[in-house]
Amino acid sequence: MQTEKMQGSRAAYDTEPFYFELEETAPRHGDRPFEICHIDHTELDIKLICSQTEENLGKPWVTFLVDAYSRRILAFYLKFDPPSYRSNMMVLRECVRRHSRLPNMVVVDGGKDFQSMYFETLLARYNKGKKIRPGAKPRFGSVCERLFGTLNSEFIHNCLGNTKIMKNVRQVTKEVNPDNHAVWTLEDLQLMLQEWCYEIYDNMLHTTLGESPKETFVKRIAKTGERKNTYIKYDETFIMLTLPTTRKDIAKVISGQGVKINYFYYWSEILLHPENEEKNIPVRFDPFNVGIAYAYVNNYWVTC
Repeated sequence: MQTEKMQGSRAAYDTEPFYFELEETAPRHGDRPFEICHIDHTELDIKLICSQTEENLGKPWVTFLVDAYSRRILAFYLKFDPPSYRSNMMVLRECVRRHSRLPNMVVVDGGKDFQSMYFETLLARYNKGKKIRPGAKPRFGSVCERLFGTLNSEFIHNCLGNTKIMKNVRQVTKEVNPDNHAVWTLEDLQLMLQEWCYEIYDNMLHTTLGESPKETFVKRIAKTGERKNTYIKYDETFIMLTLPTTRKDIAKVISGQGVKINYFYYWSEILLHPENEEKNIPVRFDPFNVGIAYAYVNNYWVTC
């Protein structure tokens, strides 16, 4: 307070408290968009089915990257797998694809997925920082409380197959069981969630801001500048840095078949060389494209 009165708001910015959580009452923090962002996961309250067999596949997980200043959803990643470093890298990859930028500071919890060597390498490559929320307040999956609550109340709980009623499981009967009403596929939910995040929520009035996240974002960018010098190209180099690997980090070259990654065989001509047969080599795969993978052979990455 005293610093702000004597030296101005810019000088007082360094003395402001750092907010590790995005609650409804938390004020905007950061001096501009993309300065501080929060990454968090939550399991959605909805059951999904297979698009071909209509088998019940269970609940999906969503990962959000939220700007702390404007509360805008910069990117999201939807999947069935529990949260891991793959989710974090994919949501950052989606952020670069949409905005050509990464946040200067990422606020995360103390989970192992945020301590991965691959996640740390990606942030270090582009000189981005990371802050870990205090371990005394572990709230896995509920840090962006206001956003997750809005997502459920405005969208998920209005869809067929939502599991809101399962909170009182003793009251659930066969007629209202979510397993019997599941009609959404992952592909359909991805499209609708994309519209909700980037169109509906983006233009929705935010009670703390007094305006929509998009309006806050655009106004502040116009005032502080686009900072095009921080833009990141969505090219092959960046994509390679975001690609995850298998649990063992390596795969064995099987003669005549190639390398097996996530139950699929991937092949390249260089793997047929006798020197590479039966060797364990580092591999990476692309969650957005199951048709290709990468193998580290003879000191360079080969597309399989």
